[in-house]
Amino acid sequence: MLRTDQKAAIRQGFEMGFSDTRIARSVPDVNHMQVYNYRHKLKIPTGDIVNRRYDIWTELIYKGVSIGQIAKMYDVTEKSIKVLLWKNRDISLVEAKARVMKLREEAQQLELSDGIPSLGQLGLKFNPIVPEDSAD
Repeated sequence: MLRTDQKAAIRQGFEMGFSDTRIARSVPDVNHMQVYNYRHKLKIPTGDIVNRRYDIWTELIYKGVSIGQIAKMYDVTEKSIKVLLWKNRDISLVEAKARVMKLREEAQQLELSDGIPSLGQLGLKFNPIVPEDSAD
């Protein structure tokens, strides 16, 4: 019988698109069959979990997260991610990287487009300029 905290952790794993096996390894005192049975009890099809996984991978890649980091998080190979996203989402990682770079450039331009940029916007930090005398 699963405890409330185990059920919550398993549901969180489903939300992240983790496989039953990956969830079972992450939740203490839970095995693969318990996760599988709980997913079936909740009537969550495997396809829904897999689609969520691909959606999350896509979003992470477009946010600039490396494939290596994603692979480690999901306990899969980088090649698996590349192949699965290409086959199931028609995503080329070369195009994704180009899109990330373009979004970053656009974000930087937006931050600096109006008026005089602040030091913070430029990622700089200096002591304030203090006038030599107060006679204005």
